[in-house]
Parts: sequence; structure tokens; C-alpha cells
Amino acid sequence: MPPAHPQHPQHAHWLQQQAKAKKLVNLSTILGWGGVGFLLVLGPGIAMAVHPAIGGVMMGLGFLAAIGGAIVGQIGRAMQGRVI
Repeated sequence: MPPAHPQHPQHAHWLQQQAKAKKLVNLSTILGWGGVGFLLVLGPGIAMAVHPAIGGVMMGLGFLAAIGGAIVGQIGRAMQGRVI
């Protein structure tokens, strides 16, 4: 919860922290959905069209991106005080 008075010295710090948390949550969304797209759409498509090994690497990168997005999202939500 923010300090009640906007002139309070910690109010600016709180606002900066909330802005950083929002950026982390947005990055989490991009990494998560992008990773799922690589894992379920782009990776298999490349595996069928180009080479199975390249598609497997793309799917692995998608899986790692989705996991990374989940972790970054939880950090951002913890900074906002709404941990799941």
C-alpha cells in the first residue's frame, strides 16, 4: 500500500517499483505466449517443413521461454503484492 501523502519521500520509490513490476508482468506475458507459440505452432511447423532437429530446438526454446515468463511474472506480481 502506498504512503498516504504524495510528497512523502518514499512515494516516488513506490511508484518506481510499481512501474518496474508492471514492466515485468508485461514481459512475462510476451515470453509466456511467445513461448507457447514457439512450442505448439512454430516449432512443429519448422520440424515438418525444414528439419526435425531445428524444429525440436525451436520447441525447446519455446518451452524455456514459457517457463521463464512464468517465473518473471511471479516476481512482478510479488512486487505488486498479488502473488498467486
